[in-house]
Amino acid sequence: MPYVNVKVVGKLNKAQKEKISKDISESLLKHAGKAKDHTYIVFDEVSGENWAQGDRLFV
Repeated sequence: MPYVNVKVVGKLNKAQKEKISKDISESLLKHAGKAKDHTYIVFDEVSGENWAQGDRLFV
Protein backbone atom coordinates (compact mmCIF):
# COMPACT_ATOMS: atom_id res chain seq x y z
CA MET A 1 0.00 0.00 0.00
CA PRO A 2 1.98 3.04 -1.20
CA TYR A 3 1.49 6.34 0.56
CA VAL A 4 2.78 9.40 -1.32
CA ASN A 5 2.91 12.85 0.26
CA VAL A 6 3.18 15.75 -2.19
CA LYS A 7 4.20 19.02 -0.56
CA VAL A 8 3.99 22.21 -2.56
CA VAL A 9 4.36 25.90 -1.86
CA GLY A 10 1.07 27.54 -2.73
CA LYS A 11 -2.13 26.06 -4.11
CA LEU A 12 -2.93 23.50 -6.79
CA ASN A 13 -6.33 23.40 -8.43
CA LYS A 14 -8.46 20.26 -8.63
CA ALA A 15 -7.46 19.49 -12.24
CA GLN A 16 -3.75 19.73 -11.37
CA LYS A 17 -4.19 17.39 -8.40
CA GLU A 18 -6.10 14.90 -10.55
CA LYS A 19 -3.36 14.88 -13.22
CA ILE A 20 -0.58 14.54 -10.65
CA SER A 21 -2.47 11.74 -8.87
CA LYS A 22 -2.97 9.93 -12.15
CA ASP A 23 0.72 10.20 -13.08
CA ILE A 24 1.91 9.03 -9.65
CA SER A 25 -0.51 6.10 -9.44
CA GLU A 26 0.25 5.00 -13.03
CA SER A 27 3.99 5.17 -12.34
CA LEU A 28 3.65 3.03 -9.21
CA LEU A 29 1.54 0.53 -11.13
CA LYS A 30 4.00 0.38 -14.05
CA HIS A 31 7.26 0.31 -12.11
CA ALA A 32 6.31 -1.37 -8.82
CA GLY A 33 3.19 -3.35 -9.64
CA LYS A 34 1.17 -1.44 -7.03
CA ALA A 35 -2.56 -1.29 -7.75
CA LYS A 36 -4.07 2.17 -8.14
CA ASP A 37 -6.87 1.38 -5.71
CA HIS A 38 -4.27 0.66 -3.00
CA THR A 39 -2.25 3.84 -3.60
CA TYR A 40 -2.86 6.83 -1.35
CA ILE A 41 -1.75 10.34 -2.33
CA VAL A 42 -1.95 13.33 0.01
CA PHE A 43 -1.40 16.93 -1.04
CA ASP A 44 0.02 19.37 1.51
CA GLU A 45 -0.32 22.93 0.28
CA VAL A 46 1.93 25.15 2.36
CA SER A 47 1.87 28.93 2.23
CA GLY A 48 5.17 30.56 1.31
CA GLU A 49 5.43 32.21 4.71
CA ASN A 50 5.64 28.75 6.29
CA TRP A 51 8.34 27.32 4.02
CA ALA A 52 11.93 28.47 3.60
CA GLN A 53 14.98 27.58 1.58
CA GLY A 54 17.92 28.33 3.80
CA ASP A 55 17.19 31.72 5.37
CA ARG A 56 14.73 32.86 2.66
CA LEU A 57 10.99 32.38 2.98
CA PHE A 58 8.95 31.64 -0.16
CA VAL A 59 6.81 34.79 0.12
